[in-house]
Amino acid sequence: MTRLAVLLAFIVATGCGAPSSAPGAAASIGASPTPRPLETVTFMAGFKAQANLPFVGVYVAQKRGYFRAQGLDVTIQHSAGSGEHIRLLGTGAVQFSTGSAGDVMKRVADAGVPLVSVATIGQRGEQAYAVRADSTIRTPKDWEGRLVGYKGTVSADYLALLKLASVDRSKIREVAVGFDPRVLVLGQVEVYPVFTSNEPDTLERLGVPVRLFEPWRFGVPSLGLTYITTRDMVATRADTVRRFVAAALKGIADAVADPAAAVDIVMEFAPGEDRAHQRFMLDTEIDAALTDLTRTQGIGATQRADWARLHDVLVENGALSKSIDVDAVFTERFTKDLYRDGRIVWP
Repeated sequence: MTRLAVLLAFIVATGCGAPSSAPGAAASIGASPTPRPLETVTFMAGFKAQANLPFVGVYVAQKRGYFRAQGLDVTIQHSAGSGEHIRLLGTGAVQFSTGSAGDVMKRVADAGVPLVSVATIGQRGEQAYAVRADSTIRTPKDWEGRLVGYKGTVSADYLALLKLASVDRSKIREVAVGFDPRVLVLGQVEVYPVFTSNEPDTLERLGVPVRLFEPWRFGVPSLGLTYITTRDMVATRADTVRRFVAAALKGIADAVADPAAAVDIVMEFAPGEDRAHQRFMLDTEIDAALTDLTRTQGIGATQRADWARLHDVLVENGALSKSIDVDAVFTERFTKDLYRDGRIVWP
């Protein structure tokens, strides 16, 4: 064999041998890198399947592969509405859920549940007070001498509203009404507490259009639904939290851009629900999520001052058993770097 042939044989042999094990060595042409195993987490919505905006963000992220793009395999569950999502968060069986800002603080203050809000979706509270559209009640002051309903317990925003509107509570006849809006239809109360995202539409469908008294319009601090997890998750699995929040907020961004398509996805998770009602709910919650803050910093953004004001209202009106450290119950760290000029930056 000539010297040239020997040299060529050596080049072929070394070029076709085993790949280098050195860091950064390129794989052979056409080979795919071994994919990283998906990390499994569970999201439990705080209620049944429906078009609450935080739920929708998760539904859309699941259907469009945003969680998988972030390396997550997400199981979606729904609470029966009895607080099981909070209990399961506390035990670690669930990693992410939803809860209103006020409820998060109440759970921390009253029971020491180590909850943390990682994205504030609703920028105002979801509760209001409805009167029939033809009612002579025009201001909160007109509630004096009337039958006013409350759900379960008298809420802090109700008490704050009375105070700010100079209403004499001793002149109001308060009655527990539960969660059936037909009590307003039947005239059993004249003012009924509603969840703005669904009950005004329900009452309209029952033939009773309503006018709303929304506490935030009277200067009552309020915040709505948030994504929540635990302090342990934030401390030990911060990157998992970051990836979940990124995918869910991408799902919300899609829902804001195309609500009709988002409702299509909602109906896959809630096939027994009325589509038009779900669209009403989604539109209402999108409206509550869009403020000057979120238009510039993105949906999910929050301000400490808003949490502090809400905390003070809850303490002043007896909704919290004690004052708590506001900085321990919410964080901005997972939303701040997700947006540029109010638009989500997606990998």
